[in-house]
Amino acid sequence: MREEKSSLSKTGAGSGLILVLLLALFCCPGRALASVSVKVTVEGITGPLLENVMKYLSLEQQKTDPALTDGIVRRLHGRAEKEIQSALQPFGYYNPSVSKDLKREDAVWHARYVIDPGVAVTVTELDLLLTGPGEEDGEFKKLAGDFPVKVGDTLIHSRYEEGKKALLDLALNRGYLDARFALSRLEVYPEKNSARVILHFDTGARYRFGEVSFEQDTFDPAFLQRFVRIERGDPFTLSDITALQNSLRNSDYFSDINIEYRRDLAKEREVPVEVKLEPRKRNAYGLGIGFGTDTGIRGSLGWTNRRINEWGHRSLVALRVSEIKSSLSGRYTVPLSKPSTDSRVYTVGYFTENPDTSDSEMFMAGLSFNHLYGRWRRTLFLNYEREDFTVGSDSGQSDLIIPGASWTYTKADDTVYTTFGWRVLFEIKGAFEDFVSDLTFLQLLLHPKFIYGLGGFGRIILRGEGGTILIDNFSELPASHRFFAGGDQSVRGYKYKDLGPVDENGDVIGGKHILVGSIEYEQRLFEKWSAAIFYDVGNAINSLSDPYKEGAGFGIRWISPVGLFRLDLAFALSRPGDPLRLHLTIGPDL
Repeated sequence: MREEKSSLSKTGAGSGLILVLLLALFCCPGRALASVSVKVTVEGITGPLLENVMKYLSLEQQKTDPALTDGIVRRLHGRAEKEIQSALQPFGYYNPSVSKDLKREDAVWHARYVIDPGVAVTVTELDLLLTGPGEEDGEFKKLAGDFPVKVGDTLIHSRYEEGKKALLDLALNRGYLDARFALSRLEVYPEKNSARVILHFDTGARYRFGEVSFEQDTFDPAFLQRFVRIERGDPFTLSDITALQNSLRNSDYFSDINIEYRRDLAKEREVPVEVKLEPRKRNAYGLGIGFGTDTGIRGSLGWTNRRINEWGHRSLVALRVSEIKSSLSGRYTVPLSKPSTDSRVYTVGYFTENPDTSDSEMFMAGLSFNHLYGRWRRTLFLNYEREDFTVGSDSGQSDLIIPGASWTYTKADDTVYTTFGWRVLFEIKGAFEDFVSDLTFLQLLLHPKFIYGLGGFGRIILRGEGGTILIDNFSELPASHRFFAGGDQSVRGYKYKDLGPVDENGDVIGGKHILVGSIEYEQRLFEKWSAAIFYDVGNAINSLSDPYKEGAGFGIRWISPVGLFRLDLAFALSRPGDPLRLHLTIGPDL
């Protein structure tokens, strides 16, 4: 009986001990399991080699794992040498020597690896063989000459893969849709520190374009064919597919564009192209409110009909109201042979402008033709304008038929925040008394702007404006065609259209010429914020000897969701006391 009691007592005591341990484990897990801390140090290598080694080391990757134990640390440390060897091989180091050490100090495991990468493997032989019809293709010959792997180079595995991918991509881009590697092998001889690259590439035959068809029920098929610059039988290229995609996207007619080249339906190596289109909503409405120091508080209301008919005609009606400039206008656009870039536009509108220096009220009706040649956009226009104006002591009403042309070149790496790019506008227009007009004049205008980035830290922005008017009686020229300076996009520090020649009463009446220059340096502060300093000089003038006005200041820039926000404080250096003026604008750089 005692033995049984004794046994029961021991059993009860054991059960009690287990219960206490379980309670300690679940109630105080931080005390029951001591956390393991690991510090990994790698010496002897830097840069990409070090980064790759740290990615391969299991001990480095798992050092924050809460389940890590002393035993796991030792086991992972044991793997380190092989992991380091694997991490160095993509960079050509196949014979490294690794010295490793693991010790524990103050509850912290210290793992130290000293690496001598050794001598890198070099490419001693490159056997690059092109076969098939593409062997004589100049693009393949160029790629073979610029192949990423060359004899004598350190063996970098990524360059080997890059070269293989370049061959396949070029074959696809050039229409060799059956291209394949007959032989693809990388042979490494670590004991000799040498490697052989063997690539035998069979281009196969080149395919041609077949018929391009559209799946949609909105536009006339003949209209959609205007977007296609591909002729049946042309050599197949992916760049032509991309050009078609971009042309359709830029037209603003479609919400979804899906283009497939059907190699599975190819006959005699002619590949049909199927285009599935989903049109955008027919009507779009716009409502906006904003502020600019040139215009004051402004608002806009617009209605766009994206497709009036199956030939892609569209219209826009817009109302814009501000403290200085207001307008109500309508525009009817007819796409031409290149619908995404070329058009014929009919315009009619009523415009008022009332800066401190003039008052203008104008009705306008016009016709323009827009064409894109590379990056140059050419616009030919013919406008009828009836304007009532008052500028200083000059006032009157004019009826003008104005033919003209403009050329605009724009290049930018980013249209919202440009780090490298430029925009040049040249315009010529005029009117002739012998052509149903009240006066004769000829106006020329040049407006360049250049932006040059400085390694991601800042930008230099150069802007200019130059123009001249040939006219006999300047007092008869309407306000809308005279040159004025001052404002957000001119000489900052002065009001909008506040600079120019004056009459006998001291009122600014505008000039026959304009010459403005600006230099600005902008320094990046944060990801979307930067600061700027600037200097502007220029004026509207009647003679090159007339005085020029200067403005300078500083500002902040913010890349906002709706565009580049610019806030400037500018000093009018050519006026007594250098008065200060605030300038606020929102919009793209170019």
